[in-house]
Amino acid sequence: MSAPAASRAPGWRLALAGGAALAVASPPALLPGAEFLVVVGLALWFVVATASARPLLHSYLLGCVHMAWFAWSVRHVLWPAYVAIVVVGGLYFVFATAATRAAPRRWAACMFAIASAASFWLRAEMPEICFPHGQPCHDLWQWPALLASVRVGGEPLANALLAGVAATAVQLWRSWRLADPAWRVARRELLIAFGAAVLATAVGNVWRGRAATGDAARQVRVGVVEPGLHPFDPLPGASYREVFEQRWLQPTQELLAAGAPPDLILWPESSVPDEPTEEQLQRPRPSRSFGLPLGRALLIYGTNLRRDDHPTPIALVVGQGGELIGWHEKQRLVPGGEFLPFLDWLPDSVNAAVYRLFQQAMGSAPDCAPGRFRPPLTTRSGVPFGVLTCYDNAFPAPARAQVEAGARLLCVISNEAWYRGGGELTQLVAMTVCRALENAVPVVRCTMDGWSAAVGADGKLLGHLPLRPAPQALPQKMVIDVPLAAAAQAPVPWLPAVTGPAAALLAGLALLHSLISWARLKTSRTATQAAAGAGVRSRSSASGS
Repeated sequence: MSAPAASRAPGWRLALAGGAALAVASPPALLPGAEFLVVVGLALWFVVATASARPLLHSYLLGCVHMAWFAWSVRHVLWPAYVAIVVVGGLYFVFATAATRAAPRRWAACMFAIASAASFWLRAEMPEICFPHGQPCHDLWQWPALLASVRVGGEPLANALLAGVAATAVQLWRSWRLADPAWRVARRELLIAFGAAVLATAVGNVWRGRAATGDAARQVRVGVVEPGLHPFDPLPGASYREVFEQRWLQPTQELLAAGAPPDLILWPESSVPDEPTEEQLQRPRPSRSFGLPLGRALLIYGTNLRRDDHPTPIALVVGQGGELIGWHEKQRLVPGGEFLPFLDWLPDSVNAAVYRLFQQAMGSAPDCAPGRFRPPLTTRSGVPFGVLTCYDNAFPAPARAQVEAGARLLCVISNEAWYRGGGELTQLVAMTVCRALENAVPVVRCTMDGWSAAVGADGKLLGHLPLRPAPQALPQKMVIDVPLAAAAQAPVPWLPAVTGPAAALLAGLALLHSLISWARLKTSRTATQAAAGAGVRSRSSASGS
């Protein structure tokens, strides 16, 4: 693909500027209004991707700058993991650039929109190393009206629309400065991209409005307890029983004693260090309610289920006297934090050796197993709800499965204290906004140290606790009345589930076609050169004789 002269400026400078713009726009935006720099960052990426000098290398640099910024808090967990996220994450930007360049020049802006959406979807869904953070549409989480297109086609569609507007704006600027492409063509492309974004957003807002007003008179009262500590941080002079009493039980007793008690009380993931089996869960255990006078309230807390010699994080739901209401299992595990990526792909002997090395180096090795889908549970007043544990909140599928099974409310229990603060806390709330918009249901988050919040079916924050990374001096709590949304089907129900795979397929086919064309061209040139060489040798022989 040939490139306009304007794109031949020093690519590394554009790459750094583009990566910085995407970084500053990522939640939490560095400055008020900085979230809109996402369009600038995507535009600079398109300039780099269509440049004539080292587009793949400079796209990789741009991607690494972006990844290094919004994943910075991961360094608290493991430095090699942070480095791997940056080094591997930049490759997805290379993929999108290569696919863009594989398309005919007149389709460059369209393919950039498709390929960029594909690259973010692939990074989020890649087996063993899924990492859904840092998608362009997450930057607009504070503007749910502008993010309503996720209701129509999910995060990939929203990402594609943003990239399409950015790329066609660059094409119009090139046409104005260089008359390449033609002004009429560039203007038409921008109008189409902008019109598609407006149309998808408008349709999403129509359904968003219907869901937000249809059943708002019916509410579920939810209490949230945020302990404000990392479970593995010792508190000097305090036993575990004392900490549990002060950080979990006392705030819960205060919630139950104040006015109308909640329908649901949420404790975060990792609240109770236990590993019962399924058989043990079925046995009556009054201690599960910890002596709390729950009455009609249901208590939801995070613990583990022991199955096939592996723990699975679960959200356990109990009632008065420890009555087991049910549980929901975590389906999306954190790579490196809850399992070792690619370990099961190795031979058993190598697998065991790597596991032992990791155990010796870190003191322990994660060996969790993903959970199974379980249908929604029901409050005492008859409202179906689903519980997502931590990383499940970051992916569309677990939330969609609960809503399709009848859930009218989603609860999220999470432990994010190991980030030690940082941008990831806000990024996960941004993902919660996307889950609420995609499914037209309210979502309530309860975390170990922040950010605990409630999001309405329209994507707006209903309430939240102050964002205070652990360790906090005292626990925090809140009670919020969450209005239920009307059951509203998406405009095209199957579209959100297929936009990501479809974009990846189209980008992959474009790249494959380019590689086949390159291979054919190389073969043809080799054959031509061989024939020319044979002709020269033939003439030389004839001349010599």
